Amino acid sequence: MNQVKDYYKILELPTTASLQDIKRSFRRLAQQYHPDKNDGSQMAAAHFREIQEAYQTLSDPKKREAYHYQRWYVRSTGKSFTSAPLTPAHILQECRLLQKYVASMNTFHLRYDAVSLHIRELLTENAIGMLREQKDVAVNDAIIQSVLTSVQPLPRKFFMPIADLLIQLAGDDATARATIEQAISSKKQHHIWDKYKWVLMLVITALICWFIYHL
Repeated sequence: MNQVKDYYKILELPTTASLQDIKRSFRRLAQQYHPDKNDGSQMAAAHFREIQEAYQTLSDPKKREAYHYQRWYVRSTGKSFTSAPLTPAHILQECRLLQKYVASMNTFHLRYDAVSLHIRELLTENAIGMLREQKDVAVNDAIIQSVLTSVQPLPRKFFMPIADLLIQLAGDDATARATIEQAISSKKQHHIWDKYKWVLMLVITALICWFIYHL
């Protein structure tokens, strides 16, 4: 699921930009999006980190050369660059892509740890802070619903850390919290059933054998 970021687009530069162009653009954008100048905005902080990451790569000749190879590979395979900077729409898009991926997979072939990790990488502390800061209830609810759909096949131990993140995202939204709590309750019930169903089956089998023997 990892893609290459378009560092030139992040720094608003052409691929032919000189080192001086890169430095000038970095200084301009860093001043524009520095968290201290944006009242601690999580959105600005996310953009600022993208700008720093792009500058660290493009200002180093060796890293820039290696990055150019990655760009060439991405274009040659017909793939696209990741969207940047981090936005509510981008997070929702990634959640829906994951949802489609999980739906297309056979449950027995699904890597639960990979799905759980990908969601946790999407819903970081900064991402949740940014989503709550934007106060777009419709987008946040859509993210919660998409993630809950994606994690349905996951065992409880992979599900609970994600549920905690969704509760943080829901905040004071009573409806969203109720939906998450219902999913948690359902997952606990399935966990209990999976844990004791073999015992129940053995008891039923024993009772059937006892009944047949005495009949």
